[in-house]
Amino acid sequence: MRSVENFYDTFASQQEAMGINLRHNAIDKWCTKFELQPTDNVLEIGCGIGTQTELLSNRITNGHIDSFDISSKSIDIAKKRLNDRINVTFTAADILKTELKKDFYDFVLLPDVLEHIPIEVHGMLFEKISHAAKPEAKILIHIPDPYYNQWVSVHHPELQQIIDQNLYMPIIAKQIYDAGLYIEYLKTYDLHVNNGDYQVILLRKVREKVYHPMIRSKTLLSKIVWKLGSSLK
Repeated sequence: MRSVENFYDTFASQQEAMGINLRHNAIDKWCTKFELQPTDNVLEIGCGIGTQTELLSNRITNGHIDSFDISSKSIDIAKKRLNDRINVTFTAADILKTELKKDFYDFVLLPDVLEHIPIEVHGMLFEKISHAAKPEAKILIHIPDPYYNQWVSVHHPELQQIIDQNLYMPIIAKQIYDAGLYIEYLKTYDLHVNNGDYQVILLRKVREKVYHPMIRSKTLLSKIVWKLGSSLK
C-alpha cells in the first residue's frame, strides 16, 4: 500500500488547487437528503485534504467528525486548512488497520473513495464499518457510475487514479450483505454529464424489525375496527 500512499501524497497538491467543487457540493446535498444531524458523530473514510470535511464541519455543531486518509501529506494539509474546527479529528492511517469504537457512529461517509480501495478487501472494510456504526446509523457511499468509469478508463485514462475500479453492484453487493448491512437506497444520477455519471448508495445495518399491516383506506380501517369490536362482544 506504500505506492498508494505515495500517489496520494503527490495528488494532494492537485486536490488543494481544485478546492471544493461540484462533486463535494453534490455529496453535501445527499447528506441533507439522508438527514445528517448536527449532533451526529461522523466517520469519514478517505477525507483527502479535508474538502468534504469542511462542508461536514459546517453541519456538525454538537457532534464530532473523525476523518481518515491513507496519505499523511493530505492529512497535514487538511489540519492546516481546518485548524479552527474543534469538532474534527484528522488521522493519517489505513482504515483497515485502525481500531474503531463499536456502535459509535451515527453517520458514515465514503466520498468517492470505495473505487480506490481494492475490491478484495471490501468485505473487511464493510465489516469494520458495520462494527463501528450504531444500529440506526446511515452509511452514505458516493462513487462514479461503473459504466461511466469504464468509459473514462478507455477515453481519458489520464484522469484516473492509481486504483480506479468499476464497482458494478453485483461485485460489491454480496460483501455488503455478508457484513450485516443492506442497501436501502441506490440512485444513478447526472453530475458532470448526461446519462448518469455518479451513484449514491445508502446502507443500513440489518436489525430486528416489527412489521405492521398498512392501513390504506378508510374502508379497510372501518372493517378492522368492526372486526375488533365484534371479537370483544
